[in-house]
Amino acid sequence: MIQKAGSGCTGTVWKARHLGLNEYRAVKCVPKYKVDHAAFCAEAMVLKNLDHPGIPLVYDLEEDADYFYLIEEYLEGCSLYALIKDQGTLQEDLAVRYGLQICSLVEYLHHSCNQPILHLDLQPNNLIIWNDTVRLIDFDHAADRISANAARVRYGTEGCAAPEQYTSDHPLDERTDIYAIGAVLRFMVKGTLKPDAENGLMLREPLEAVIRKCMEPDMELRYQTAAETGKALGQLLAAEQAKGCLKRDQRKAEEKSISSHRIILTGNRPGAGVTHLALGLCIYLKSHGVRVLYEERNRTGAVRNLAKALGGVRSGRDGILNMKGLDIMPWYGPAACFEEPKRDFDIILKDFGTDWRSAGEDLKREGGVCLGIVCQSLWERGLTDRMAEELIGLEPVLQKPYPLILVKRGTKRRGEKPGSLYRRAAVFASPYYEDPFHPDLVAAGFFKAVWKEISLFLPAGKMEGGRRKCWGKSRRQ
Repeated sequence: MIQKAGSGCTGTVWKARHLGLNEYRAVKCVPKYKVDHAAFCAEAMVLKNLDHPGIPLVYDLEEDADYFYLIEEYLEGCSLYALIKDQGTLQEDLAVRYGLQICSLVEYLHHSCNQPILHLDLQPNNLIIWNDTVRLIDFDHAADRISANAARVRYGTEGCAAPEQYTSDHPLDERTDIYAIGAVLRFMVKGTLKPDAENGLMLREPLEAVIRKCMEPDMELRYQTAAETGKALGQLLAAEQAKGCLKRDQRKAEEKSISSHRIILTGNRPGAGVTHLALGLCIYLKSHGVRVLYEERNRTGAVRNLAKALGGVRSGRDGILNMKGLDIMPWYGPAACFEEPKRDFDIILKDFGTDWRSAGEDLKREGGVCLGIVCQSLWERGLTDRMAEELIGLEPVLQKPYPLILVKRGTKRRGEKPGSLYRRAAVFASPYYEDPFHPDLVAAGFFKAVWKEISLFLPAGKMEGGRRKCWGKSRRQ
């Protein structure tokens, strides 16, 4: 079965069914007289380096005498343009929620590869809505920042294209996509892409201010990153929730997360080995029957680089990928939206990398046990002290004894007594182990000791079949 799914300036997209796999595919047909082979392959070259549930997976390239064919994953849904035209403009709270997801997708593009990927055609027809989830399609004009600025001709959709896309005198960068985010936000709440058009709808000033800043003609006056834009929208959303203006309920997700205990990992500097230790701890827990989810809460891209080294691992609709037997949630951005996971976890382990301030904020907000990983030398003691003071200072908020466990790297001693600064923290020394997926006996003993300390602060939890999992007893009675 083949049916037309859409058309653009370069070709037509068809929805086709793969007879062998009984799955749908999107097949983009581009006449050869419109583009050359290199230009046609450019979209596939961009997509092959991306792995996000909200971005189509590329399967193959084909051609015949007259056409090029790009075969992609078919993403269900209705375009944002069709949704607004059929049902009218969106309520501001829903537009902000969609805007957060768009920022997350754009942030992923800008940080997924060595060079930022610019979409350069972010517009309502290229955003698909499915079950309140936003997906991004049509990477015709997408390119890394260097290639985008080297192109002799620039493209864009009128009303969404930034001023620098109409001239070759100004560079294109991440802020070019930020302008388009503002245009899409404006379309969602006003139903038009024409900057001068007025439809009588008055927006609340905070959202209007965000849109204005996104669409500043001067790039220097816009938000500088998609993360910064998303933060502004998140603050707006939080303010509205505090005033009781938003009714959308997220209790199901919150209730589900409450059933899982949290372990927060963070380090004092790059090279401290936070991810190395986190994966090793996950392997140890899994080998002892603990259902654990690793969450990458930093932007290093370590998980994706590892997945590529292993030959590529595709995540599911819940965003979780399985790598060497571990359930892993890579970093997608703060506003990523996925299907509800069809599994429960005893432990959610969050890897914040070296962003210990964000780790502290997460602890204040959601609680948990914190592992601070330090690579300490004499000249780094001050940095370690600041991290420890920040995290130990959370104790009154969390109302937990010994909320911080320090793991020191690069020392031969198996353990040491806490100093005066760390008097409320248990301190361990990590042995050397090359492969976190295959720890040796010494490393296994280390993880056993660390887990025993962690378990002192985890309440007993219900297990399948009515059995109980006893994590341990608190040292402070």
